[in-house]
Amino acid sequence: MNTQFSVAIHILVLLAAEKEPSSSQYIASSVNSNATLVRKICRYLKDGHFIKSSQGVAGYSLNTPASEINLGAVYQYIFNAETHFAKIHQDTNPNCPIGHNITHVLDDIYQEVDQAIIDKLSNYTIANIHHRISN
Repeated sequence: MNTQFSVAIHILVLLAAEKEPSSSQYIASSVNSNATLVRKICRYLKDGHFIKSSQGVAGYSLNTPASEINLGAVYQYIFNAETHFAKIHQDTNPNCPIGHNITHVLDDIYQEVDQAIIDKLSNYTIANIHHRISN
């Protein structure tokens, strides 16, 4: 799994803590990454209506209250329906009974695991994470 999900949560919690819009440079300094990566993830979060930026105002802010942004929703938005928690290897041998069927079987199992992950993450909000950090 890549780190985009964790970085997205980091960005959302940081924006929840800030009173004013935050620049991608400021966010990048907190994430300890570059502003280009931050802007890419912010585009995802903007498309998902989690955050906003306004013309004439530099920076990003939450579009939805932190208490209403659950981690399951963020996970689903960052990882589309065709992306599993783990990659399934490709190009298996179609002449082998295992190789011919493994992808389909793993896909079914991984869909169940993905749903369990989403269900568990949905129990937590950005406000919960912010609260844990603040205490």
